[in-house]
Amino acid sequence: MLKLEKGGSSETPLPPELEKLLRRKSLLLLVKGETGTGKTTAALELMARLQSSGDTVHISTRTYPDKLVFQHALFSKLARQKNVHFFSTLEFDPTQFVVGHNVVSGLHRLLSNMDNPLIVLDSWEGIADYVPPEARMKVEQSLMAVLEDTGARMVLVSEKPETTSTLDQLAEAILVLHQRVIDDRRVRELEIRKLRGVPIRQERYLFTLAGGRLRYLEPFGFTLPERTSMFRPLENTATHMSTGSRDIDALLGGGVPRGSTVLLEIRGDVPFEGQIYVPLTALLNFLATNNAVMAFPYSDYDPTRARLFATQFMPEDVYDANMRVFTTDRVEDPVAIKFSLNPTEDFDKWLSTYSAYKAEGKTIWMLMALDTVENFYGQGVMNFLATVAARAAVNKDIQSIVARPNLQLTQKVANISQIHLVLSQRWGTLILYGVKPRTGFYALQFTFDHGYPEFELIPLEDVMLTTDVPAEKARPPPSLVFPARRHEARADFFETVLTSLSPSRKGAA
Repeated sequence: MLKLEKGGSSETPLPPELEKLLRRKSLLLLVKGETGTGKTTAALELMARLQSSGDTVHISTRTYPDKLVFQHALFSKLARQKNVHFFSTLEFDPTQFVVGHNVVSGLHRLLSNMDNPLIVLDSWEGIADYVPPEARMKVEQSLMAVLEDTGARMVLVSEKPETTSTLDQLAEAILVLHQRVIDDRRVRELEIRKLRGVPIRQERYLFTLAGGRLRYLEPFGFTLPERTSMFRPLENTATHMSTGSRDIDALLGGGVPRGSTVLLEIRGDVPFEGQIYVPLTALLNFLATNNAVMAFPYSDYDPTRARLFATQFMPEDVYDANMRVFTTDRVEDPVAIKFSLNPTEDFDKWLSTYSAYKAEGKTIWMLMALDTVENFYGQGVMNFLATVAARAAVNKDIQSIVARPNLQLTQKVANISQIHLVLSQRWGTLILYGVKPRTGFYALQFTFDHGYPEFELIPLEDVMLTTDVPAEKARPPPSLVFPARRHEARADFFETVLTSLSPSRKGAA
């Protein structure tokens, strides 16, 4: 399962509408945002996607190339390529940019002598702020003409998130990066403010910079593969029961401690399918390890439909032996047990089923939908849940309660729970995080790489799930040589860049 790519492919997912735009031969793409939103990482990600056999030049106006390697995982891979070059205007006298004509003519001269040119300028203000205000508009208008004339593609980073400049009007695409703090945790959002000629599927997407890469996060979707496979369970331990997901097990420190009560609280507008499928891997893992599941699910839960779904991933006899569903409707299914809504009678049925499974030596996962039991049994259901929690603690079983939004009993259930997880969504992406234990935000995404449902938890902050990540960030490989930082006082920046390209071309030839 993917763990934020430790030096893997140079490509990470991008929104499909943006992917479509990147195929254009001539392009001006603006990346905008406040300080710290990830603009430089985004520009390098786009640079890796766009760069080809032609000449690629990255110009930084705010830092030196050898500083980028400590923050951006793609840098070393890009810098090793002979046709990719990194420069900084900080090495030169900035007064040469005061004359707007010099900026335009220098850039035109550079691009005209590049093969299939791609240029990343990070950031535009590092040059434009030296241009007199009365000349800046003309320079920006001329910039588009230069790109058209030379057939160049440009990724231009801007430190001003507002889109009111001449460049904003001329650009084919504008991406604005945001970061927000929600529940004392940070989330990053990629806003697609403009894509000329390409329909925008949705206004914003979540993205992460964890691992030194920019990765956008797909909105929730659950589509079965053409072919399914038998679920391969994860082993339980003497102290923990696996959730069936390596990522969630890692988040919880090795799985769910035996004897725990777990609250999964739904906050906000989470799709119904998301609420149903998130506990799915734990259910499959319990059944496949020959342990038992006793479920009192949502009132609109269909045991027959659930059987058809689950038996795509496990033998039907295993499902029949280890699954029991309590329902208020009469359902002709071997695993269904009808409740009468009489608390005493229903508790006796529950206890009888529980005792039968314990006699077989099984660990039991008791899954309950809080709104269902609250609606049927009222406030007194807390006594039942507390009794189940105590029984689970003594017998080393698991009680799991799913709470939909705005239920009166949620906080009371949280008080008796050892684990409290929250499932929410933002811009269509499912977000999972822990209140007990406290964790950061994780995007939760489904995969079917092995033919059965699995979770991928992607940290929205710079926090890794695994602990086998080197403590020190990567250092520049010895083979990487950066241009000297000192130049003659009157050295022309664009001419110096152009001169530096010539030796590498000869070497490539």
